[in-house]
Amino acid sequence: MSNQEQELKALLTNQEFVLPKERRKILERRKRLAQAFAETENGIAVLSDFQDNSRYIYSGSLGNMIGLYTSALKTDSAFEEEVFNCILPEDLLERHVLELRFFRMLQSMPVEERPYYNMVCPVHFRMQDGSRIPILHRSYYCETLPNGSTWLALCLYTPFIETKVGGQIVDNRTGQALLPEIYAQIDRQLLSTRETEVLALLAKGQSSKQIADALCISVNTVSRHRQNILAVLQVSNTAAAVEIGLRLRLIYA
Repeated sequence: MSNQEQELKALLTNQEFVLPKERRKILERRKRLAQAFAETENGIAVLSDFQDNSRYIYSGSLGNMIGLYTSALKTDSAFEEEVFNCILPEDLLERHVLELRFFRMLQSMPVEERPYYNMVCPVHFRMQDGSRIPILHRSYYCETLPNGSTWLALCLYTPFIETKVGGQIVDNRTGQALLPEIYAQIDRQLLSTRETEVLALLAKGQSSKQIADALCISVNTVSRHRQNILAVLQVSNTAAAVEIGLRLRLIYA
Protein backbone atom coordinates (compact mmCIF):
# COMPACT_ATOMS: atom_id res chain seq x y z
CA MET A 1 0.00 0.00 0.00
CA SER A 2 1.45 3.38 -1.01
CA ASN A 3 1.76 6.38 1.30
CA GLN A 4 -0.70 8.22 -0.93
CA GLU A 5 -3.29 5.45 -0.54
CA GLN A 6 -2.82 5.27 3.24
CA GLU A 7 -3.19 9.00 3.71
CA LEU A 8 -6.14 9.25 1.33
CA LYS A 9 -7.91 6.60 3.38
CA ALA A 10 -7.26 8.53 6.57
CA LEU A 11 -8.48 11.74 4.95
CA LEU A 12 -11.83 10.23 4.01
CA THR A 13 -12.54 8.00 7.01
CA ASN A 14 -11.53 10.55 9.68
CA GLN A 15 -14.13 13.12 8.68
CA GLU A 16 -16.86 14.20 11.11
CA PHE A 17 -20.04 12.23 10.41
CA VAL A 18 -23.55 13.09 11.56
CA LEU A 19 -25.79 10.83 9.48
CA PRO A 20 -29.40 11.69 8.62
CA LYS A 21 -32.29 9.76 10.19
CA GLU A 22 -33.12 8.18 6.82
CA ARG A 23 -29.55 6.89 6.42
CA ARG A 24 -30.61 3.24 5.95
CA LYS A 25 -33.03 4.16 3.19
CA ILE A 26 -30.37 6.28 1.44
CA LEU A 27 -27.78 3.50 1.75
CA GLU A 28 -30.13 0.87 0.34
CA ARG A 29 -31.01 3.11 -2.61
CA ARG A 30 -27.33 3.65 -3.41
CA LYS A 31 -26.64 -0.09 -3.11
CA ARG A 32 -29.39 -0.83 -5.63
CA LEU A 33 -27.90 1.68 -8.05
CA ALA A 34 -24.46 0.11 -7.71
CA GLN A 35 -25.84 -3.36 -8.30
CA ALA A 36 -27.80 -2.19 -11.35
CA PHE A 37 -24.63 -0.77 -12.88
CA ALA A 38 -22.66 -3.98 -12.37
CA GLU A 39 -25.45 -6.07 -13.87
CA THR A 40 -26.04 -3.76 -16.84
CA GLU A 41 -22.42 -3.01 -17.73
CA ASN A 42 -20.94 -6.33 -16.59
CA GLY A 43 -18.41 -4.18 -14.78
CA ILE A 44 -17.47 -3.61 -11.16
CA ALA A 45 -19.26 -1.18 -8.84
CA VAL A 46 -17.93 -0.30 -5.39
CA LEU A 47 -20.05 1.67 -2.93
CA SER A 48 -17.81 3.00 -0.13
CA ASP A 49 -19.25 3.98 3.26
CA PHE A 50 -16.61 6.20 4.88
CA GLN A 51 -18.51 6.54 8.14
CA ASP A 52 -18.71 2.76 8.62
CA ASN A 53 -15.33 2.17 6.92
CA SER A 54 -16.89 -0.53 4.76
CA ARG A 55 -17.61 -1.16 1.11
CA TYR A 56 -20.11 -3.07 -0.99
CA ILE A 57 -18.72 -4.64 -4.17
CA TYR A 58 -20.97 -5.68 -7.05
CA SER A 59 -19.38 -7.43 -10.00
CA GLY A 60 -20.27 -8.71 -13.43
CA SER A 61 -18.03 -10.57 -15.86
CA LEU A 62 -15.18 -8.08 -15.37
CA GLY A 63 -15.13 -8.96 -11.68
CA ASN A 64 -14.98 -12.66 -12.49
CA MET A 65 -11.83 -12.04 -14.53
CA ILE A 66 -10.00 -10.79 -11.42
CA GLY A 67 -11.46 -13.28 -8.98
CA LEU A 68 -14.58 -11.50 -7.75
CA TYR A 69 -16.98 -14.38 -8.25
CA THR A 70 -19.76 -13.08 -6.00
CA SER A 71 -22.37 -10.62 -7.19
CA ALA A 72 -22.41 -8.74 -3.89
CA LEU A 73 -19.74 -8.54 -1.20
CA LYS A 74 -19.43 -6.39 1.92
CA THR A 75 -15.97 -5.98 3.42
CA ASP A 76 -14.46 -4.14 6.38
CA SER A 77 -12.64 -1.37 4.52
CA ALA A 78 -13.99 1.58 2.57
CA PHE A 79 -11.44 1.00 -0.20
CA GLU A 80 -11.44 -1.73 -2.82
CA GLU A 81 -8.06 -3.38 -2.27
CA GLU A 82 -9.18 -6.37 -4.35
CA VAL A 83 -9.44 -4.06 -7.35
CA PHE A 84 -6.46 -1.83 -6.52
CA ASN A 85 -4.21 -4.91 -6.43
CA CYS A 86 -5.00 -5.51 -10.11
CA ILE A 87 -4.16 -1.96 -11.25
CA LEU A 88 -0.68 -1.16 -12.53
CA PRO A 89 1.24 0.70 -9.77
CA GLU A 90 1.86 3.80 -11.89
CA ASP A 91 -1.83 4.01 -12.82
CA LEU A 92 -2.86 3.50 -9.20
CA LEU A 93 -0.65 6.37 -8.05
CA GLU A 94 -2.13 8.65 -10.72
CA ARG A 95 -5.58 7.62 -9.57
CA HIS A 96 -4.85 8.49 -5.93
CA VAL A 97 -3.29 11.84 -6.87
CA LEU A 98 -6.34 12.72 -8.95
CA GLU A 99 -8.69 11.77 -6.11
CA LEU A 100 -6.73 13.98 -3.72
CA ARG A 101 -7.23 16.86 -6.16
CA PHE A 102 -10.89 15.92 -6.59
CA PHE A 103 -11.50 15.83 -2.82
CA ARG A 104 -9.79 19.18 -2.26
CA MET A 105 -11.73 20.78 -5.11
CA LEU A 106 -15.08 19.60 -3.77
CA GLN A 107 -14.20 20.77 -0.26
CA SER A 108 -13.89 24.30 -1.66
CA MET A 109 -17.40 24.16 -3.17
CA PRO A 110 -20.86 24.59 -1.64
CA VAL A 111 -22.33 21.21 -0.68
CA GLU A 112 -25.22 21.55 -3.14
CA GLU A 113 -22.85 21.82 -6.12
CA ARG A 114 -20.70 18.79 -5.36
CA PRO A 115 -22.97 16.09 -6.87
CA TYR A 116 -22.48 17.68 -10.29
CA TYR A 117 -18.85 16.52 -10.54
CA ASN A 118 -17.17 13.18 -10.97
CA MET A 119 -13.65 11.89 -11.51
CA VAL A 120 -12.69 9.90 -14.61
CA CYS A 121 -9.39 8.04 -14.71
CA PRO A 122 -8.15 5.46 -17.24
CA VAL A 123 -6.19 2.62 -15.65
CA HIS A 124 -4.97 -0.84 -16.65
CA PHE A 125 -5.78 -4.14 -14.99
CA ARG A 126 -2.86 -6.56 -14.90
CA MET A 127 -4.09 -10.11 -15.45
CA GLN A 128 -2.50 -13.32 -14.19
CA ASP A 129 -1.29 -14.25 -17.69
CA GLY A 130 0.64 -10.96 -17.91
CA SER A 131 -1.79 -9.20 -20.24
CA ARG A 132 -3.14 -5.71 -19.60
CA ILE A 133 -6.74 -4.57 -20.03
CA PRO A 134 -7.62 -0.86 -20.33
CA ILE A 135 -10.27 0.07 -17.77
CA LEU A 136 -12.24 3.26 -17.35
CA HIS A 137 -12.54 4.15 -13.66
CA ARG A 138 -15.13 6.72 -12.49
CA SER A 139 -15.68 8.09 -8.99
CA TYR A 140 -18.74 9.90 -7.65
CA TYR A 141 -19.04 11.37 -4.16
CA CYS A 142 -22.73 10.63 -4.18
CA GLU A 143 -23.77 11.52 -0.61
CA THR A 144 -22.34 14.61 1.10
CA LEU A 145 -23.55 15.53 4.58
CA PRO A 146 -24.68 19.08 5.48
CA ASN A 147 -21.41 19.69 7.35
CA GLY A 148 -19.48 18.99 4.15
CA SER A 149 -18.23 15.48 4.98
CA THR A 150 -18.38 12.88 2.23
CA TRP A 151 -20.37 9.88 3.44
CA LEU A 152 -20.84 7.62 0.39
CA ALA A 153 -18.78 7.31 -2.78
CA LEU A 154 -19.42 5.18 -5.85
CA CYS A 155 -16.54 3.84 -7.96
CA LEU A 156 -17.25 2.21 -11.32
CA TYR A 157 -14.91 0.10 -13.47
CA THR A 158 -15.59 -0.91 -17.08
CA PRO A 159 -13.38 -2.00 -20.01
CA PHE A 160 -12.99 0.66 -22.70
CA ILE A 161 -11.11 1.44 -25.90
CA GLU A 162 -7.78 2.87 -24.88
CA THR A 163 -7.13 6.54 -25.68
CA LYS A 164 -4.45 9.08 -24.86
CA VAL A 165 -6.79 11.05 -22.60
CA GLY A 166 -5.64 11.05 -18.96
CA GLY A 167 -7.53 11.40 -15.71
CA GLN A 168 -10.04 14.23 -15.54
CA ILE A 169 -12.65 15.87 -13.32
CA VAL A 170 -15.92 16.26 -15.22
CA ASP A 171 -18.88 18.59 -14.75
CA ASN A 172 -21.89 16.29 -15.24
CA ARG A 173 -24.14 19.21 -16.14
CA THR A 174 -22.20 19.97 -19.31
CA GLY A 175 -20.17 16.80 -19.90
CA GLN A 176 -17.07 18.97 -20.09
CA ALA A 177 -13.80 18.27 -18.32
CA LEU A 178 -12.29 21.00 -16.19
CA LEU A 179 -9.67 22.95 -18.11
CA PRO A 180 -5.99 22.58 -17.14
CA GLU A 181 -5.92 26.11 -15.79
CA ILE A 182 -8.66 25.16 -13.32
CA TYR A 183 -6.53 22.26 -12.10
CA ALA A 184 -3.59 24.61 -11.75
CA GLN A 185 -5.71 27.04 -9.73
CA ILE A 186 -6.87 24.23 -7.42
CA ASP A 187 -3.33 22.95 -6.98
CA ARG A 188 -1.86 26.38 -6.25
CA GLN A 189 -4.26 26.77 -3.33
CA LEU A 190 -2.94 23.66 -1.61
CA LEU A 191 0.28 25.21 -0.31
CA SER A 192 1.36 28.71 0.61
CA THR A 193 4.18 30.43 -1.28
CA ARG A 194 6.61 29.70 1.55
CA GLU A 195 5.55 26.05 1.79
CA THR A 196 6.08 25.68 -1.96
CA GLU A 197 9.57 27.14 -1.57
CA VAL A 198 10.34 24.69 1.21
CA LEU A 199 9.03 21.76 -0.84
CA ALA A 200 11.14 22.81 -3.84
CA LEU A 201 14.28 22.85 -1.68
CA LEU A 202 13.36 19.49 -0.17
CA ALA A 203 13.13 18.14 -3.70
CA LYS A 204 16.76 19.21 -4.18
CA GLY A 205 17.76 17.14 -1.15
CA GLN A 206 18.44 20.05 1.19
CA SER A 207 18.22 19.60 4.96
CA SER A 208 16.07 21.70 7.27
CA LYS A 209 19.18 23.65 8.32
CA GLN A 210 20.12 24.38 4.70
CA ILE A 211 16.54 25.44 3.92
CA ALA A 212 16.46 27.71 6.98
CA ASP A 213 19.68 29.41 5.87
CA ALA A 214 18.50 29.79 2.27
CA LEU A 215 15.14 31.32 3.24
CA CYS A 216 16.41 33.27 6.26
CA ILE A 217 14.00 31.58 8.67
CA SER A 218 14.50 29.39 11.73
CA VAL A 219 14.81 25.60 11.67
CA ASN A 220 11.67 25.40 13.81
CA THR A 221 9.77 27.37 11.18
CA VAL A 222 11.02 25.00 8.49
CA SER A 223 9.81 22.06 10.60
CA ARG A 224 6.34 23.59 10.90
CA HIS A 225 6.20 24.13 7.15
CA ARG A 226 7.28 20.52 6.55
CA GLN A 227 4.58 19.19 8.88
CA ASN A 228 1.91 21.26 7.17
CA ILE A 229 3.06 20.13 3.72
CA LEU A 230 2.68 16.49 4.75
CA ALA A 231 -0.77 17.16 6.22
CA VAL A 232 -2.08 19.08 3.21
CA LEU A 233 -0.75 16.60 0.63
CA GLN A 234 -1.92 13.68 2.80
CA VAL A 235 1.42 11.86 2.83
CA SER A 236 3.61 10.62 5.65
CA ASN A 237 7.14 11.39 4.43
CA THR A 238 9.14 13.90 2.43
CA ALA A 239 9.76 11.61 -0.56
CA ALA A 240 6.02 11.12 -1.08
CA ALA A 241 5.40 14.87 -0.67
CA VAL A 242 7.98 15.65 -3.35
CA GLU A 243 6.44 13.09 -5.69
CA ILE A 244 2.95 14.54 -5.22
CA GLY A 245 4.32 18.07 -5.63
CA LEU A 246 5.91 17.14 -8.94
CA ARG A 247 2.78 15.43 -10.23
CA LEU A 248 0.62 18.40 -9.26
CA ARG A 249 3.21 20.75 -10.80
CA LEU A 250 3.61 22.64 -7.55
CA ILE A 251 7.37 22.23 -8.08
CA TYR A 252 9.52 21.13 -10.99
CA ALA A 253 12.47 18.75 -11.17
